[in-house]
Amino acid sequence: MKSCSAIMGMLLLSAFSAAQERLPQLDEYAFSVSPRQSHQFVFTNKIAAFWFGETQQENLPAHQGYTILEQRYLRDYEFLPQETPPGRDRAESITLYPDRLERRFPEFTETFYFLDSLNAILVKISAKNPLDLRFRPRFDEVLSDLEWRWDEAQQAAIGKTNRLPAEKPCWAAVSAWGSPGDLAVAMEPAATQSGKSASGGNAGSSFPVLAAAGVQDGYFAVVFEFEREGLARTLETFRHQTDLPAGRRRERLENLLSRAGLSVPETALNRAFAWALFSLDDLVTRQRGEGIWAGLPWFNNYWGRDSFISLPGALLCTGQFEKAKEVLVSFSKFQNLDANSPFYGRIPNRVMLNEIIYNTTDGTPWFVLACEKYVQYSGDSDFIGEIFPVLKKAMDGAIKYHLDEYGFLTHADAETWMDAVGSEGPWSPRGNRALEIQALWREQIRISIDWAERLGYKEWAESWRLLENRLRQNFKYYFWNREKNRLADHLNEDNSADPQIRPNSVFALTVPRNGAGENPLLEPAQQEAVLRELMGNLVYPWGVASLAQSDSNFHPYHHYPPYYVPDAAYHNGIIWTWVSGPLISALLPYHTGLGVSLLKEASRQILEEDAIGSYSELLESWPRPGSERVRTSGTVSQAWNLAEFIRNWHEDLLGIRPDLSRGQIRFSPLLPPELFPANFKILIGGDVLTGNYILVEGAREFRLEGKRSLPDLTVQARIPFESNWIVFETPWNGVQPLSIKVLPQKNTFKVLINETAADVTVEPRKILTDLAFVTPAMNDSIPALRGPQYQLISSEDATRARGRMAPLIFDVKDRAHDDKGSNGKYTYPTNPNFKKGIFDGRRVRIWKDEQFYYFEIDYQELVDPGWKPEPGYQLTYTAITLNFEKLVGVRRSKVGMNANYSVPMEYAYNFVIYVGNGYRVVDAKGETIAEYRPADSAHPIGFAKEKKVRFSAPVKYLSDKHLRNAVVLIGGQDDHGGGGIGEFREVRRTAGEWNGGGGELESGNSNVYDEIYLRR
Repeated sequence: MKSCSAIMGMLLLSAFSAAQERLPQLDEYAFSVSPRQSHQFVFTNKIAAFWFGETQQENLPAHQGYTILEQRYLRDYEFLPQETPPGRDRAESITLYPDRLERRFPEFTETFYFLDSLNAILVKISAKNPLDLRFRPRFDEVLSDLEWRWDEAQQAAIGKTNRLPAEKPCWAAVSAWGSPGDLAVAMEPAATQSGKSASGGNAGSSFPVLAAAGVQDGYFAVVFEFEREGLARTLETFRHQTDLPAGRRRERLENLLSRAGLSVPETALNRAFAWALFSLDDLVTRQRGEGIWAGLPWFNNYWGRDSFISLPGALLCTGQFEKAKEVLVSFSKFQNLDANSPFYGRIPNRVMLNEIIYNTTDGTPWFVLACEKYVQYSGDSDFIGEIFPVLKKAMDGAIKYHLDEYGFLTHADAETWMDAVGSEGPWSPRGNRALEIQALWREQIRISIDWAERLGYKEWAESWRLLENRLRQNFKYYFWNREKNRLADHLNEDNSADPQIRPNSVFALTVPRNGAGENPLLEPAQQEAVLRELMGNLVYPWGVASLAQSDSNFHPYHHYPPYYVPDAAYHNGIIWTWVSGPLISALLPYHTGLGVSLLKEASRQILEEDAIGSYSELLESWPRPGSERVRTSGTVSQAWNLAEFIRNWHEDLLGIRPDLSRGQIRFSPLLPPELFPANFKILIGGDVLTGNYILVEGAREFRLEGKRSLPDLTVQARIPFESNWIVFETPWNGVQPLSIKVLPQKNTFKVLINETAADVTVEPRKILTDLAFVTPAMNDSIPALRGPQYQLISSEDATRARGRMAPLIFDVKDRAHDDKGSNGKYTYPTNPNFKKGIFDGRRVRIWKDEQFYYFEIDYQELVDPGWKPEPGYQLTYTAITLNFEKLVGVRRSKVGMNANYSVPMEYAYNFVIYVGNGYRVVDAKGETIAEYRPADSAHPIGFAKEKKVRFSAPVKYLSDKHLRNAVVLIGGQDDHGGGGIGEFREVRRTAGEWNGGGGELESGNSNVYDEIYLRR
């Protein structure tokens, strides 16, 4: 009779053969999108351009279209058939593939190709019968000076803009051709165009319409280049080798799947994993050297913290080691080397086209951790010596400028990942010693010690070891509350522990490690208490909230006008999807079911929420009334949450954590039974590691195999089995497959390594079966949902039409081109959206009737980039001071909101109205009396086409006394990206992309460009 173990072995062998299935082909990951509902989608060209658009309708004004080097060039494109009404809502079916979008109409099929490497869009039309089509690209207003000429030789309309700086493409071409043969193509004169899109929206700048006759298999392209010759080369490639640029992306994605594919029994999980790979790889770009965009559509630049957190999932789990190294080296070149700067040694928080910013404390330790991860995955030990000088400066700068007496790293209120800042300061102040900063700082010290010892720098290693010991001991004393059995989120400057419940304690569970892989900061019982607090207060079935709902500052919804601006909620209750990554890592060992549930919910979001196939930055914590699901928010595709999703699969569920620098692989698979069998590929060092996990009647086999040959390794295994951990080490030469079988026996188990019984250690596994997700309180009486302490002005009262009989109080005209500041030298920010004249007031009129004042200000120019459509304009900021005669009370001359300007005493005001994204009435004491916050674009106060700002203000919030005089101050608007009224944008000595220039000082200048005095 065969033994039970032998029978199990035979069953596993049979299951292993059956489990070796092929991974799906690229087209099998396609989405069939409903033609009755539009979804957002996004792709990049892997260099510095991306398309963000809609599947079933025309693109929306805010951020959608084609952007290159942080500048939008195209808002959209459209086809105008001669005999049928235009519109994407006529599509009978829509399919989104990883490399293209296909819309099927009754007369033709439109295929929009996603192109790598080129600053271009390419669309194919396939018709059953020859069609006459008109193709209209809708260029952004920034390109309004494009003058088009028809190039007969290239069969293309050619245009050039002079409004963009030399480092951005300034040449454009629109072309069409047939396959096979040429089309009869002509450019319609601009004078015949309506200037409106098919649906009636703003069509953008003046542009050509290409009329193509007899289209059956035709291609239409819009190309952007830096030089005229570049247009010719790209058009030539398109016309004669169309399949080459169209197929480049497909080839890349197929290669990606071949080295990082996953297959488990649940198809949705496989699809979500594949799309996470596709979307994340799209964010790995070459905009300023190799880097990882933080997110789309508005974080299309390199953020240090985001990049280093994303690097394992984006580049290491996918085996792109050369790119990973280049990302790290590229950031290291921007390290602050000014020994007299408080930022000395820091790796930048943001690397943008025209600015380097160092305003974060945790970016540098995340960089150091990413360097270690790179060495562990790649085995590139030489990198330690190459990068160590950067680590040394990072240690020197932190110790010199930011170390306190306890060994903690100090920082400002907004120098953590919870960094939202408004005109009144940080929204989530966490200075001056945040919990996760200390956990990261401890790891930075540990890695620096380790690498210093490897390189022979014993004295540095010893001094840092003393620092690490001091930090570790003080962390346990100052951060751990023994009475409440919990960690403080941060320490205040007076050493008091902040009581807020935030998710940052998860990093104390996942970041700190010693050589044995154990947590040096928290005991096991403390780790359990931290996890219980997280689960009981912050972890919803859909993600991890940034603040407990029991906190008085909790905001459940991101956009909730007019009660608060989005940034008020950004880190004060909103769910950040990337935090699910470390939470899942911490949760899976204690409760695999809940951890996998979060991962499955993330998969659903990737497959069902916009942008479809990607993963949004944020979620609201509570469903809106009447809805079962929470809303997504923020960017539609975010790198670090996509990366954490992939890392969770590789390092946690599949349990592969390599450390080739020490010749080790830590192996601790936490895959639940329902996800067996599992097949996957991970590239480690220079080899593709193939894995197959099989489960038959409780018996498990884990088979690992190198495609070529791995170096000699020690596999350190820690495998869960019921309420135990099976712990052992085994050598593996990497040439032969490694098979680990766990066979259940009566009241015990047996472990076979390549069919040989293994000696193992059994450790108890703490399973917390009583953990559960948080239930939303859905309490509409919480402070955030009651609005501010002052009055909110209704849209009806703020945009009331003036009656014809309302008396005119002031009508003052101002000369043009005097928007030069007090010294006559001010210049605008260099970003082309700051159109000359938007800080130049031309006329101010004020009326008053019994109940309302009416204000109307004319500007030389006014712009609406579409980023926030509610106010009707952006980038211009205005303050209106009001001096009422015989009004008893305080008067003031200094104007707030970063104006750095004082009116003469004779104009000292009783009230000032700040006008930006809405308007705010403030008295002379600085108290806000009332505010208008536009809730939608139906009630704007700005009218860009008219170059006017126009609004009404109730008399009851000002005064019925005689208005003696007024001053109108105009400058740039800065809402810090988070909405709200905003404040005056800074003027420095030298203009930058987002700051003005011409000031006498580097900072502290008046930020007012134009001033208009009104008096009777």
